[in-house]
Amino acid sequence: MKYQKEINQDQYDVIIIGSGIAGLVTAVNLASEGISVLVLEQHCIPGGATTMFFRKGFTFEAGGHRVSGIRNPGGVLHDLLEKIGKKVELQPVNPAYVVKSGDKILKADPDLEKYKQNVRELFPHEKENIDRYFAAMLKIIEGINYVAGQKVINPLVILSEHRLFAKYSKKSTREFMDDYFKDEEIIAFLTMLSAYTTLPLEEQSFVSYANMWAVHHLGEGMSLIKGGTKTLVNALVNFIDTHGGQVVLSKTVDKILVENKKAIGIKTTSGKEIKAQVVVSTASNEQTYLRLLDESLSSKKFIQRIKSQKQSGSLFQLFLGIREENGQGLENVTTFVMNGHTEAPHSKIYDWDLETITSNGVITVEGKENSPDGYRSVNISCLIPYHHPEYWFVTGKDKSEYCRFKDTIAEMIIENMSQYIPNLQKRIVFQNTATPLTIERYTLATEGGLQGLAHNIKQSGKTRGNINTPIKNLYQAGQYTFPGAGIITVSISGTLCAEMIMNEHFLHQKTKC
Repeated sequence: MKYQKEINQDQYDVIIIGSGIAGLVTAVNLASEGISVLVLEQHCIPGGATTMFFRKGFTFEAGGHRVSGIRNPGGVLHDLLEKIGKKVELQPVNPAYVVKSGDKILKADPDLEKYKQNVRELFPHEKENIDRYFAAMLKIIEGINYVAGQKVINPLVILSEHRLFAKYSKKSTREFMDDYFKDEEIIAFLTMLSAYTTLPLEEQSFVSYANMWAVHHLGEGMSLIKGGTKTLVNALVNFIDTHGGQVVLSKTVDKILVENKKAIGIKTTSGKEIKAQVVVSTASNEQTYLRLLDESLSSKKFIQRIKSQKQSGSLFQLFLGIREENGQGLENVTTFVMNGHTEAPHSKIYDWDLETITSNGVITVEGKENSPDGYRSVNISCLIPYHHPEYWFVTGKDKSEYCRFKDTIAEMIIENMSQYIPNLQKRIVFQNTATPLTIERYTLATEGGLQGLAHNIKQSGKTRGNINTPIKNLYQAGQYTFPGAGIITVSISGTLCAEMIMNEHFLHQKTKC
């Protein structure tokens, strides 16, 4: 697909900063109602964290690869694609994910009863606690669904019908799990999915964990898009480009223009000013409020809150092209691996214990269409600190030590992951790496944060961040706002943002394309 590089007009109804999924979903919803939209992206490809890249015959997903809410009516992406007449081919993921530690394996079957049985077989001595855990999770999901579906929440309903949700809605995943299990091993296996939060159980918002659990274990489950996420991204970009809008790449926004405390457009780094009735930022809070806007436009208390927010953790990513060799170690799309289960690895990871960093992670096996015949594209991601005592050994423009350090980490990952992918070292024909510095450079996510703001208790749910902002006519969408991070979640954010903009600015000119 040919992407646009030049802005065609000097005025649009809405300007959106960032072409990640949140920005594109916002733009498509608006464009489908006849609103002219300009989406500006600083990178040379659209998609934000949901992008793909091609190297030496292998294609890799840089970020999210499994999608939910796309197969069945009522799913936010399913309904959006149906509304605009776009289709993507889907492949259900089964199992939804796998957890491995040494010789122990837990398969998360999409069928909840089969998954429960797999847990029972792995931990037969915990049968009663397992049944209590699953029953509690289902009741709590009912409470989450009630809250999500109500514009006005009745506290009496919460207290009478959703008492378990009320009990744990402001608690950590650790507090919930400790009420059901004493065995750290089963806790580790059941909560490995929440590794995506990058937080230890003590800091995780339990509701964030419960939402991830529901997406993977209830409803339609997870799917791969044939051709990868770029198929979805390109479908959304194409619709915008052909319905009165533009997605323009390699254009960095320098400032959000404000007059009389109202957003009126943007200025690019080249000095070009584009006006709009509404501006939407999908950039980080730091980018939005500390760089694109003058701090004086917001209260000191608000700016201090932005500066003190905790960011989610980042990753070291090892992208490999390997020989398939009868698919050994490549049977599953997503495999969480952990070295030991009695001690949370986070304290050692953040003390730069490279052995711990490189022996815990997520192995992602790409679809067969993303590699030559007889080979597979594989991504191994390990939690790693953004801050390094020697700034990753980068000295000015000299990155030679940085490259050697990356190679050392990659070698350790390959050695430690060989127990899960046999003969891994000998099967590799291509490798590439990304660090938190890489992620920050391409996505502008503060500290290369995988999920934007950390999903702790203070920064989850309604307290995460509002779609409307202190600046009139300026809105936010994406992983720094409600409801949070992940492809399906930021799609909800983009949908809510578009609805709010339509209701507050364009109801009088609503005309579907």
